[in-house]
This record gives sequence, structure tokens and C-alpha cells, in this order.
Amino acid sequence: MPNDFPGWLACGCLALAPFAWADGPTPKGHALGVAESALKYCAPLDPVAADGLRQRIKELVQGASDQQLAEVRSSDEYRKAYDSVVDFVAKIPPHNAKRFCAETSTRRK
Repeated sequence: MPNDFPGWLACGCLALAPFAWADGPTPKGHALGVAESALKYCAPLDPVAADGLRQRIKELVQGASDQQLAEVRSSDEYRKAYDSVVDFVAKIPPHNAKRFCAETSTRRK
């Protein structure tokens, strides 16, 4: 593959992934904010990646009540994480958008 995938994009994918796939019954604001923001960006661009992100979000929120989720989503931690992904993806060149989504939706161990 040609070297058209910028290093900053690869670093961003790696930096975002651990937060988006955190373990635990009640999601952390940061983890959920990152995952939901990435889903909003990727859903119209890459349906397969969006399905992967939906599955990760489902895992993140498993066992959490609607009230807990509402509290997490209204937290500063969630909003800052969500907005940081919005800012990050705004800098991705259009020809790399699907690659970002594919890389972000893949679970890293």
C-alpha cells in the first residue's frame, strides 16, 4: 500500500482505541464519549465499521442503567472526550476517512 496514510492518523487511532474499549459494567465518560463520537463520524462513511463501533458501545454500556448512562453522557469527562474526537476527525483528509473508521472499529488487544 502506498505511504499515503499519515503518521498522525495512525497515532490518533492508537491513542483513541484503549479508551473506547474499556472494560467494566458502567462505562467511563471518556470511553463512551470517544466511542459514540467515532460512531457518529463513521456511521455515514463506513457501515461495516459503524457496526463494529455499535458492538463496542453495546459492550461498554452493558449492565448500566438508563440513569447511569444519562449521568455519564452529561458529564464533563464525556463531553470533553466526545469533542476531542470531533476535533480530531475534522482534520482527517477525506481520502483517509474510511481507513480511520476501519482502524477505530477494530478491537485491539
